[in-house]
Amino acid sequence: MNIAGLVGLALAHFIVGLTAAQGGCSNVVTRRDIMTLSPQEWSQMTSVLQRMQNDGWFTYFADIHNREFNNIHGNDNFFPWHRRFLRDFEEAGQRYDPNFAVPYWDELRDSRDPAGSPVLSNYRLGGNGFGRCIRDGLQQGWTMAFPSPHCLVRSYDRGGQMQPWYSPEFIFSVMQRYNDMHGFRENIEFTLHGSVHLGVGGDMATLYSSNDFIFFLHHANLDRLWDQWQSWGHQWTMDGRNNAGSSIGLGSGLPHYGDPIGSTMQLGVNRMCFRYAGTWSRRRAGNSLALVSTPPMSNGADSAEAELEKLPLPILQKWFPALVSGSHGAAPVGAAAGTNNTRSTSGSVRHVGHFLVYPAPLTEAWVSMHRFDRRKVAKTMEEAREFVDVLNRAGYKSPY
Repeated sequence: MNIAGLVGLALAHFIVGLTAAQGGCSNVVTRRDIMTLSPQEWSQMTSVLQRMQNDGWFTYFADIHNREFNNIHGNDNFFPWHRRFLRDFEEAGQRYDPNFAVPYWDELRDSRDPAGSPVLSNYRLGGNGFGRCIRDGLQQGWTMAFPSPHCLVRSYDRGGQMQPWYSPEFIFSVMQRYNDMHGFRENIEFTLHGSVHLGVGGDMATLYSSNDFIFFLHHANLDRLWDQWQSWGHQWTMDGRNNAGSSIGLGSGLPHYGDPIGSTMQLGVNRMCFRYAGTWSRRRAGNSLALVSTPPMSNGADSAEAELEKLPLPILQKWFPALVSGSHGAAPVGAAAGTNNTRSTSGSVRHVGHFLVYPAPLTEAWVSMHRFDRRKVAKTMEEAREFVDVLNRAGYKSPY
């Protein structure tokens, strides 16, 4: 698409977006786990996405992400900017179907064997391209126009397989241990965010990664995790710095859009006219781990959380402080049965599942591309491996 075409799309989208912002949320759509969509629902979604591709929207969004890359990664604009960007994409899709909502991929559920996920089947997003064009799935045969015409490329980071990603338990731990946006953001961006991009590879490992619809599934899931973290007493938590090193807050303007960060902080108001399926009912139930990732069996998260609570108290205090304090809707450890100074092995919960595995580290090329602080990345990687070692030595087995 030429520059004139991009300008035309931008102007049309600005007018539609301005109307939405002034009118508030007349239609709040629900973002769902992609694997819960029926064949008919997925067919309707693919029809919208194909029309968006034909009309140049994937080019439009890839261009924005490419131009703003350094302003939105490696600094604390990361979460609010990507929330705004996904909503922008969603609003574009609603030009074709007013009920269009970006689904999310519960990647943590598939973290042990990402390449084996049904999300990457021919019936959804398709699989590996081994460094060349993908061979099946939604975007098979598409010509991506940005930065120059090419097929959509994927290249898994272990040849025909992918290295493991971060476990639900580790992300659950991160969400409890960091109460500031800067710490939370770094420990998600250095871990789950990067491992998925690198695992899929190809276009997903470039500055124009939004060429791949997996990008939107991935960032919808990261946004879902941020929304959950916000509900744990961090609704308006916004601190840190931008790419220039200047402090930012709720009144700071988002790169490219100019909207104040505060306008993205709450779902269902302003332009954030969406929500995540099941979130509110499960929040009331206080089942925190199930909100991080849906377990593969009906009682999986309950079982995992009960097993976590049996860990020795020093481990809980370091890695799962909310389970000790009873915040986030959970009963404090030992509230019903005394103290928890040693790990019980005679409880009613069955010891089923798998030991945790080391997640894939960031590559040097990825760290350089994002201009990350190498010392901070190394510390985070070391901490992630320590987490695996500590829980495995304690005998914890994950249902995921």
